[in-house]
Amino acid sequence: MEAELRKLKLISDTDIRNQNPENPAFRKYFYHGTSHMLGLDVHDVGDMHDKVQMGSVWTIEPGIYIKEEGFGIRLENNVVIGEKENFDLMRNIPIEVEEIESLMHE
Repeated sequence: MEAELRKLKLISDTDIRNQNPENPAFRKYFYHGTSHMLGLDVHDVGDMHDKVQMGSVWTIEPGIYIKEEGFGIRLENNVVIGEKENFDLMRNIPIEVEEIESLMHE
């Protein structure tokens, strides 16, 4: 994460050297978790610190928020945990710019 933010020139080597381990430098732009359990009637169900169970559904949602630019984006996939492989419930949802623009022009 830090390497990507350095590449974008959002944080510097100095920011990294001076960061507080309790509040890493990347938290300025990435201030939420990457996933949580998903239920039928409730956003979060179960114990986040328990072992992930087969058949449970989890969100995978990386995001970045750049206040200085007035910009933020978070992509969310909902995934069913499988025995040998997981099943992405969002696998057919377009997220690439070209896919979205193509749909908009139909």
